[in-house]
Amino acid sequence: MSIVFVVQRYGAEVAGGAEALCRDTARALVRAGEDVTVFTTTARDYLSWEPFYPTGDWIDDGVVVRRFAVDLPDPRRSAALVRHLGLSPGDPAREAEWAKAQGPVSRDLLAALCDPGHRSRTERGTAPAHGVVACWTYLYATSQLAMPLVRDRAILVPLAHEEPMLRFDLTRGVIRMAGVLAFMTPEERRLVEQAVGVGDTPGVVVGAGLDPSPDGDATRARAARPLPTRFALYLGRVDAAKGVDALIRAHAGYRDAGGPVGLVLAGRQVPGLRLPGWVTATGFVSPQERADLLAAAEVVVLPSPYESLSLVALEAWRAGRPTLGYARADVVAGQTARSGGGLLYTGPQTYGRQLARLAADPIGREAMGRAGRAFAAEWTWDACVARWREVVALAGAI
Repeated sequence: MSIVFVVQRYGAEVAGGAEALCRDTARALVRAGEDVTVFTTTARDYLSWEPFYPTGDWIDDGVVVRRFAVDLPDPRRSAALVRHLGLSPGDPAREAEWAKAQGPVSRDLLAALCDPGHRSRTERGTAPAHGVVACWTYLYATSQLAMPLVRDRAILVPLAHEEPMLRFDLTRGVIRMAGVLAFMTPEERRLVEQAVGVGDTPGVVVGAGLDPSPDGDATRARAARPLPTRFALYLGRVDAAKGVDALIRAHAGYRDAGGPVGLVLAGRQVPGLRLPGWVTATGFVSPQERADLLAAAEVVVLPSPYESLSLVALEAWRAGRPTLGYARADVVAGQTARSGGGLLYTGPQTYGRQLARLAADPIGREAMGRAGRAFAAEWTWDACVARWREVVALAGAI
């Protein structure tokens, strides 16, 4: 099959769960013998969309990647419009203004996408013209502007979670244009069906797979940097939008009550987020460092209130580590319930109680780790590729 993925950012240096999932899926499909081309931007940062990669065509582990320049966004205006629309929804003109202000708007990407005869010159030769198109995330202008151009062969991967933008009329229109919807979890599918109303549009829960991970070494993790003797680990972008500020406040309460487990944040820190001195922040970590930190941690915390799939939970369970997740994130709660790999909390007080429970129960931690490992073992790329072939077949029959 020939498929185009449209995504706002793409690359090994991009810190973002949706973008990483898109890249991993593209590479898995290519390894399985499918033909995948990615249309994306030159950006690494999701606020400024400043160019990081050069424009042009590249090969990433067999995937043809086409990067295009973008117009300058207006992040302050975008944030102001989201606040306004969250309180006073239903203004199509302002929703359109928000989409443009947030971006990324790439006129060259859209022009290339709607040229049915376009062929991409790469070091492998000449790639075939694109057919089925899958737009990743409803949230960004790459999908919002591309969907009307390819709706006769469009797959949408919403990557939806409960947030004001999901209720915008613009979002409903984008989602309803899709010929097929590809979801990450049953919870995401239910949310989209309830929030948007997709009628008889077919949908498939495609999920994801887990790439092979290096063996973790706790001793190496401790030799590389100073770490608390016992610690809970957060993996991901260190950002208030990911619930990190609420996590720090909850852990501070646990710590003030005499809790012995420290907190380590592993990931790129966004500007403006101030961390207390008792938090250990590693910055961006390599796959090997990530595996080593997982080996050294007692528990992995999942504070994000907005998830369409928690890949970090799957990583933690594969490493045999229990998780402590935010119960009001339906996807995290659902994954935890299905796996048996961790506990949930609803706020600072229950966070402290549940972390204390895990800290005092090594046998329970080990049992949750075993259950999580068995669950994560079912998340293979072979199974995911088979589901993607089903999605593409449905889109090709539109």
